[in-house]
Amino acid sequence: MRRLTVEEVRRRIRELERKYGGVLTEPSDRSVEGWIERLEDYLEWSGMMNALRAYDEEGESEYYVEETWELPAEDLSKLTPKRLELLDALSRMRFSSISELAEHLRRDVKNVYLDLKALEELGFIRLRRHGRGLIPELRVEELTLLLG
Repeated sequence: MRRLTVEEVRRRIRELERKYGGVLTEPSDRSVEGWIERLEDYLEWSGMMNALRAYDEEGESEYYVEETWELPAEDLSKLTPKRLELLDALSRMRFSSISELAEHLRRDVKNVYLDLKALEELGFIRLRRHGRGLIPELRVEELTLLLG
């Protein structure tokens, strides 16, 4: 499960509105061909609109999608125990800085930063700029590794 960024939510809303020629409404006529697809699109659009409203009101947006990624062996090897520990810590708490996260884990800030950059490249986290610092944010809600 991956949390979409606000930009991804906005882009997907625009795609759906282009597909249907404007704001989506709940489909009422079940006899229309493609009714199930339209209903699924409407539910997705509606959920993303609610997430966008929450972002506008509270500055926070949470919209998750289920995705399956096939990681090449070189990417899978980047999921070291220390990096998995970072993902675990980020799933349990929010940290206001990389320094705070490093202190929590009793690790060197530079090493934590390098591990976070690797996780960002894989798409598991996002480093959001806040002033002069970076805030690590988890982009996945659930991660299942299938080996073999």
